Amino acid sequence: MLRNEHTFPKNSFLGSISQDSWDDLSKIWTTKQYQPNQFLIVAGDDKADVYFILRGSARVTIYTSSGREVTLVSIFAGDSFGEFSAIDNELRSTSVVASDDCYAAVMTAKHFQEFLKTHPDISFELLKVMVAHLRQLNRRVIGFNTKSANLRLQELLLNLAEKHYRGDDHVLVERPPTQTELAAYIFTSREGVAREMGRLRKAGVLTREKRSIRFLSLKLLRKIIADNQ
Repeated sequence: MLRNEHTFPKNSFLGSISQDSWDDLSKIWTTKQYQPNQFLIVAGDDKADVYFILRGSARVTIYTSSGREVTLVSIFAGDSFGEFSAIDNELRSTSVVASDDCYAAVMTAKHFQEFLKTHPDISFELLKVMVAHLRQLNRRVIGFNTKSANLRLQELLLNLAEKHYRGDDHVLVERPPTQTELAAYIFTSREGVAREMGRLRKAGVLTREKRSIRFLSLKLLRKIIADNQ
């Protein structure tokens, strides 16, 4: 897989590293295809491989004692995961499940550790990604206690749209998370998500196009969020 400036978002891990680092990484990892809802890693597993999403998307999840899935973070092309266990040799703390057809690169913990020691630029970019994930989780914890489910959904949709932003006020997101997956991420019901999505359609914020979502106006969505704060 060749890399150019359009392959990955610039704010993703693979989109932020240099071409030389990309060339070195791609010589070490192996690649594998995953089907929708197939597990890439499982909580409690003792394997410590590190993964990089090349195409598609996945979700980091935990399961409650009743078996309900709670999505912690959604990960897309250019993102990495599995670094924690590769660094501290502890068991996996979460599961990662493919949200759609997902093509990923895999590197052993040993190779990953050696790579970090010889590529300080990679180490720094990884730190920035991990800090960003921690900040995102911190915002979600605050949101669960201070924001309505509708507002949490609006902010999640804006975040999803901004990951596909290419400079226009309208954004097409192909193969977005399902309503069930969105509900799991913000810890509400699928029916509640469906009602709010319908309201946003009537407001002219978004529309469905087969299996895609087209955001008609990010400016309008941001205004709705600001009004609901």
